[in-house]
Amino acid sequence: KEMKMEKFLTALRNRKAHVQTQIDVEQNRPAPESLRLRALKKLRLRFREQIEYIERHNRQNMPVLIPVIRKRRVILS
Repeated sequence: KEMKMEKFLTALRNRKAHVQTQIDVEQNRPAPESLRLRALKKLRLRFREQIEYIERHNRQNMPVLIPVIRKRRVILS
């Protein structure tokens, strides 16, 4: 069970890193889209909060109910 949780945390960290890469790319554009940046930063924050929540509960050996984060598509016209 602990191995599955570790894999899940690794996946969350990878997703957070991918979002960070997208933020960096967007910020380095000549004209960054503020709505996209805001959405990406919110998503990064939600990943960070979820990782911290799971790690905090794992230290206390408590069962963890994992809130699911779904990536929302930001469509800019």
